[in-house]
Amino acid sequence: MKSKAILVALAILTSFFGCESETSRTVPGDLLGVWKTTAPKYKDCYFELREDMIIFVNEVLLKEGDVNSISKIEKTRKGKRVLYTIHYQDREGLEYEFSFFYNPARPGSLRLQNQLQIEWRKIDMPRADEPS
Repeated sequence: MKSKAILVALAILTSFFGCESETSRTVPGDLLGVWKTTAPKYKDCYFELREDMIIFVNEVLLKEGDVNSISKIEKTRKGKRVLYTIHYQDREGLEYEFSFFYNPARPGSLRLQNQLQIEWRKIDMPRADEPS
């Protein structure tokens, strides 16, 4: 009876730790690229994900993108979707988080965790540091 309880406890712990989030320092290949939305609020904005950096661009306010280095990326499964949280630092060393849901069944589309109603799509355009 005691060994059965130990096996059950081990099974629960194994499944618990199997649900933990994964961490990395580089952006997965499916997410690399430039992301833009058709939402009017963000018509002049986009962001770019590179292997080790995230760049935010507001074409009205900035002539060049706001380049930030990625320190850690967390990946957690939430049903069919994946929640990514990118931890990054700006040029002054201040730390921020950027979280979004990505559905692998619908590649090229993501939704920010705090604005699920807005879809961002991966687009084909020059990188933020390339001349137009």
